[in-house]
Amino acid sequence: MLRIRFTEADLARVRVASGPHPMWESVLSINSLQYHSLPSRYWGWRDAVGEHRDTLRAAYSIVPASGNFADFLTPSAPATDIDEQFDAIRRVPRDVVRRDLARTYPASVPTPEWAVRLYDGGRLEPVVDSLQQYHETAVRPVWDAIQCDVEQARHRLIALLLNSGVEGMLTHLHTSIRWRAPILEADYLTDQTLDLGGRGLTVVPSYFCFGAPVTFIDGDLPPTLVLPIQPDDEPVGDLDALVRLLGPTRANVLACLESGASTSELATRLGVSPGSISQHAKVLRSTGLITTTRFGHSVHHALTPLGRAVLRREDG
Repeated sequence: MLRIRFTEADLARVRVASGPHPMWESVLSINSLQYHSLPSRYWGWRDAVGEHRDTLRAAYSIVPASGNFADFLTPSAPATDIDEQFDAIRRVPRDVVRRDLARTYPASVPTPEWAVRLYDGGRLEPVVDSLQQYHETAVRPVWDAIQCDVEQARHRLIALLLNSGVEGMLTHLHTSIRWRAPILEADYLTDQTLDLGGRGLTVVPSYFCFGAPVTFIDGDLPPTLVLPIQPDDEPVGDLDALVRLLGPTRANVLACLESGASTSELATRLGVSPGSISQHAKVLRSTGLITTTRFGHSVHHALTPLGRAVLRREDG
């Protein structure tokens, strides 16, 4: 469990990040790709990037499927430009990197080869190169969708803040988080307590964060809580069955519509043309699985109750 202890001063210093954090999104997406029960809204994206095996293999070596990853991979600087984030990683002093690696991989945890090489040699460039290649391959193509969904999450949090105050917002951050003044409790893989001590807290809504929030290992870093932007959907038990029923693209369109999406968002996530999405949506709509609504120049698609039942393999 994660416990974040507030003082009165901290309640006045809670803020919502101005947008998605590029490195948190990259690192958490690497983690997500290795998760065996990935929520269905990511399936189309996962299929689109799965062919880049060498790039993914290098990324997986840096960010594990479970457990901690090094804090220096997600610079605390509030930058929205990915190149600034990579530069920030390059500038991390060697002694800070070594302390971070020692904290991330204690004697009881196997240390990956890249971390051993970095600890001994101090060369960050190979790590940055692998992360840059991964970001260009897997994250940049869906950045518009990330920005859109994170902005919606920011609006929800800001509305809570305006209507219910800071404690009202803390009460409704996510189903995995509980406000029990003066402590914010969250489901977490390890037992960790973070004393804010008047430093405040930055809440960072994240597209690729799901299940529970994430924070730094080092409690001396600027207090940050990376937050899932929406409830997690129930994973489909057998995607192959859905593919056999609908075909691969239509199955992935359906899987991506758990929280709704526009034609352009679906095209970006699945790596196909908007025209192709429109044709598949027409078939899904004719069978009663989705609805389509036009908002100005945008066309938005959502699951019907029947579509949700098919996706989750529920009884009608």
